[in-house]
Amino acid sequence: MKCIPAIIMVGMFFCASLASCENDLEQVQTITVIDETPDEVVNDMHTLYSDSGIVKFEIIATRMEKFNDKNLTIFKDGFEVNFFKGKDVIEAHLEAEYGEMRMDEKLVVARNNVIFTNYIEGQTLKTEELFWLQNAKRINTTKQFEVTSEDYKAIGVGLDADETFSDYKMHKVTVEYNL
Repeated sequence: MKCIPAIIMVGMFFCASLASCENDLEQVQTITVIDETPDEVVNDMHTLYSDSGIVKFEIIATRMEKFNDKNLTIFKDGFEVNFFKGKDVIEAHLEAEYGEMRMDEKLVVARNNVIFTNYIEGQTLKTEELFWLQNAKRINTTKQFEVTSEDYKAIGVGLDADETFSDYKMHKVTVEYNL
């Protein structure tokens, strides 16, 4: 007879424990989903973008986070872009420690240790921030920059160029030529 009260108490404890283990889905989402949670995460990303079957550029990133409601893709750990000329010829290369793709604006923002190299022209651009306007096929910066080639070194503030860094305008620039 002494076992019955013990069994009832164990049963009450067990029922109370089960009730505390229930999960309300809305409460779980409220706790775990915040505005900064990406909708999609891709590690070791390598994506090719083509037009009419011809690869125009590729993006390589360690981690990509996509936010659908903001039409925003972020590369927190940096990214690289290779621009192709013809078949299998890389014309230019862009890399940065941080990047954003703003889909609505067709804009890529590269920040922190940005390096943009045109292999055909033999030129390298270094800056801290670069905007790539995909529709206009242009890049620009309002920040300080340095352009180096075999023949010269240019330092200035503000630059506008085509997306392969072949045709450009520099602002507030000082140039040193190698003779």
